[in-house]
Amino acid sequence: MLKKKVLAALCLGGLALGATAPPAAAQMIIPSDAVSDCTLSEDDFEDWFAGGSVAAGGAVDAADSLTFPNDSDICDFYKWGAQMFLWLTSPRDGAIELTGPGFFNVSPEYLDPITRRTVRRLIPSDGSGGLTLALRNQKFEEIEELAQAGSSGVLMSQQNSLVYYGVHVNDFYGYFLTAQKTAGPGSYFGSIPDFAIGPNDVDQLNRYLAASFPGVTLSSEDALTMEFKTSWVDADTVPNKDDYVTIQATVPKFSANSDNTLWEPDGTENKTLALTGVHVVGTVLDHPEFVWATFEHISNAPDNSYVYNAGTLETPIQRTQPYQTDGDFILRAPGVAAADANQECMIQLSAKKAADLGVPAGSIAAVDGQGKPVYGTSNSPRCSGGVVPSSTVRDSPWGSANAGDMSRMPTADQQAIVLNNSRLITLNRDILGFLTGVGDVRGNYIQNGGVWTNIDSPRATNGLAPIPFKTATADDLRGSLKLYNTTMETYTYMDDFAPNCFDCHSLGKSSANSFVPFGLSHIYSEIIPLSPTAQ
Repeated sequence: MLKKKVLAALCLGGLALGATAPPAAAQMIIPSDAVSDCTLSEDDFEDWFAGGSVAAGGAVDAADSLTFPNDSDICDFYKWGAQMFLWLTSPRDGAIELTGPGFFNVSPEYLDPITRRTVRRLIPSDGSGGLTLALRNQKFEEIEELAQAGSSGVLMSQQNSLVYYGVHVNDFYGYFLTAQKTAGPGSYFGSIPDFAIGPNDVDQLNRYLAASFPGVTLSSEDALTMEFKTSWVDADTVPNKDDYVTIQATVPKFSANSDNTLWEPDGTENKTLALTGVHVVGTVLDHPEFVWATFEHISNAPDNSYVYNAGTLETPIQRTQPYQTDGDFILRAPGVAAADANQECMIQLSAKKAADLGVPAGSIAAVDGQGKPVYGTSNSPRCSGGVVPSSTVRDSPWGSANAGDMSRMPTADQQAIVLNNSRLITLNRDILGFLTGVGDVRGNYIQNGGVWTNIDSPRATNGLAPIPFKTATADDLRGSLKLYNTTMETYTYMDDFAPNCFDCHSLGKSSANSFVPFGLSHIYSEIIPLSPTAQ
């Protein structure tokens, strides 16, 4: 059984564990009186751990996506996401799983000089990332991206750290992509329309590996195809770095101009980075659309007001959790009103925009009230001081409408939102309670929500879960229908066209191919296949 003891502070494989460390300066509130049917028993949680018991820094197995229940309920999806997050941040062979040999880092976009196409490459990890200096030399991971999807907005913490991003895939994804992109006419991988969703896909990929990559064994084949996006800040700027999962990284460095409206690239530097957010995205049995789950550190930002169920399951009582105005969150200044938050202060300039302004590509420029770069214009910056922190608030708590927006919705929609909020609260409360009870740093991260589909799919054995079109309705989706991450879609989610993941990650009406460029997976079409090792 779970031992409720406090362990001494230690650091193992990049996973900072500090049971005796003081709490973070501010933490989002998780109501203690919420009730729902989504809970996790101590015994079931222990089964997630490779050793069969919960321990600080204990290795968690990947969730079994291959045997995901066809009669699944919403809580099954949330538990799948939670287990995958804990697996991703588990130590393995002296490194955390994310920097271990079962993953590839995906490079930022670059222009191929031969094809003149924008491409990305898969960077294999040798498993030495995340080790402490006392053990061996660091392997510095490449964490280079700054601009958020859609808006190109750049986020900065209240402690003046830029927020850095990494993109990663598991080895199943990398080899599946290679098999699909190099498949000949009439072959299995040349004929399937979507990502792996069942045992036959696994069998076929293993046959492909035996022929093209002899000696390669998938690290967690039951996880199926998975993508991850991570967000990080300089660990030396957070109130207590022992409260965070950390890695060593090489990040871009910048030099500011005289009025701080333009930061130009100025080489790179090595930093210890603290994990602030993760998108956990993967296929499960008969769900080729991917399940999209997202996680954040509890000290990132406060929630706007929301409603949840208290009382009992038989007689629930709706209660409102008010907006938390106090507290030093790393992405919000104390006392800032929710209505005054989420204002974009700067963007990272594309090659074309940079050329138009006569500055280096990748520069960070302050923006005016219309979101246009200020540098080189006579306009004033939206944020006083130019390239400075803005305040961030989670305007859609638990991936659903806040209390004010919800109050204008039909009663049935309100009830669905309150139930979804309550389910996420009770599941997070259980998991965080188990983790903090043994002093595991992962107890400082919460699952904001998840979203998936419920539409007919011809390849799925139970006729469910295809890729949604951009016209997908709420009836087609399940889970948190306004899901986003405050560190990754800080400004994009405010736009009307992007209320949740599937408004950007989906297919057009005329396409039945999951691999269409910038459709379901925005990185897939740009990634260069791996080179087979068989002669």
